[in-house]
Amino acid sequence: MTSADLLNQAISDAYDETPYTSNAFPISAPGHLHAVAHLYGLSTPAPETARVLELGCAAGGNLLPFALAHPNAEAVGIDLSPQQIAAGKALVEQIGLTNLDLRTMSITDVDASFGKFDYIICHGVFSWVPPEVRDAILRICRENLAADGIAYVSYNTYPGWKASDVVRDAMLLNSFSASTQQEKLARAKEMLHLLENGLWAGNSMKGALSHAAQQLSQQTDYYLTHEYLEAINSPCYFLEFIAAIQQSGLAYLTDAEPQATFPSTFGENVANHLAVLSVETTREMREQYLDFAMGRQFRKSLLVHAERAGAAFENPEGTKFADMHFAAKLLPQTASKPSERAYKAASGGTIVTESPALIAILETFRDAWPASVPYATLAEKVANKTPGMSAEDRSAALLNSLILLIGASALYYRLTPVTYSASGTKPQLIPGALAILTAIEAKTSQVGMHNLWHQAVNPGTDSLARFVTPRLDGTRSLQELRTELRDALHAGHVEHPHGKPVKGARNLEPVAQELLQAMLSSLRNTGLIMR
Repeated sequence: MTSADLLNQAISDAYDETPYTSNAFPISAPGHLHAVAHLYGLSTPAPETARVLELGCAAGGNLLPFALAHPNAEAVGIDLSPQQIAAGKALVEQIGLTNLDLRTMSITDVDASFGKFDYIICHGVFSWVPPEVRDAILRICRENLAADGIAYVSYNTYPGWKASDVVRDAMLLNSFSASTQQEKLARAKEMLHLLENGLWAGNSMKGALSHAAQQLSQQTDYYLTHEYLEAINSPCYFLEFIAAIQQSGLAYLTDAEPQATFPSTFGENVANHLAVLSVETTREMREQYLDFAMGRQFRKSLLVHAERAGAAFENPEGTKFADMHFAAKLLPQTASKPSERAYKAASGGTIVTESPALIAILETFRDAWPASVPYATLAEKVANKTPGMSAEDRSAALLNSLILLIGASALYYRLTPVTYSASGTKPQLIPGALAILTAIEAKTSQVGMHNLWHQAVNPGTDSLARFVTPRLDGTRSLQELRTELRDALHAGHVEHPHGKPVKGARNLEPVAQELLQAMLSSLRNTGLIMR
């Protein structure tokens, strides 16, 4: 075997020995990439019938939501780990999917026989593989990407990864002589404890190292193993990545989160200072300056064929919103004034406003979640809330509100609707959810749960959730579900989530009704159940 083969085998063995839950990554979803390209004036194939390739797919958790949502599309995933591919195939077979093909193979073996793909996804791979594999990733993005396709490649970047480099070096040093993976992990954690708590006050890097170590100490074992203890982790500067893709005949379109490319997203101070440096520089140089200003350590770049670069807008165009559908997951908060509305977004930020237009939009999203809302409906809601405003001012208010929500990472958007609608009154889980949740409960799955927005979600694991969820197959009415739950509570098969004694109790109908409604509300909030 060559040295490259040996290294590939070592990487494969590491993932087989410490497999991780294969989750969905919403910013890499073809539907999201389709919408981002639209904002930049580029037309890409409709996800409904697209061919999608994922390089380094693990057990297929990032392709499964796409394949389930688009039965007329085709998805192919490859990964070095036989164990993870086998686990993914078992779940695919259990669900009965015929449009998801998972293969155990090296990225370097992908060739012209694979054909062309409308979307190519490579998440969490580029920085963790040898140079020849990185070259192969870019070759595939050039040779196997359809003429109007788009590729997603994520990677670790400097300067943000500089402190993490030191932390990784220290963890590797302390775990070098470990004889087992468990011992290696334990010694790495010992080093994290030192870096978090035992640095000299005069250490000029104390702040950066302690912060990095503190963040890592909260991560899972598989994250530490595969992010920090692998044989390879090669961050690069953004401009170095740009040079590599240009040599491969590709061009940079934007980040998968376009708001991350604008200095204004990171505050007025950053924007004002970068404006001075950015005079007469290229867009790529401006983004590199921004990486220095905000300490970026991870990028999610969208790539197109170099021939298409000239047709793309340099910045996203707000007029493209008119064709789109939007959603936001919002939790109402207490406002300080009667005229204000406050909501906490899923991203963690809080939006506080007195703007009638923005309030109309936020309330519409709150009521519609998890379903998407078309632009025309938002425009109608704004018009109803602002009767004294001119049509031009309403349009500007709507546009500015959507831009504000994107900047706060609170807005989800697509070119086609994300529909949560059920026929009749019998609650039903989203497609494929029952099989996935059953496998998770049986501890036979390496794939995490997702919703129709391609987001990873954590289903409940208490006895109430385990009883109700499998029964949401669309065959039972609310009354039937309530009756079954009442009987299960009485028999002691289901415990009250707050520890109240219910076994053998009488008149449990109101209790069952309350628990069932709370359970269904929670499932709707995570997007696991059709409305």
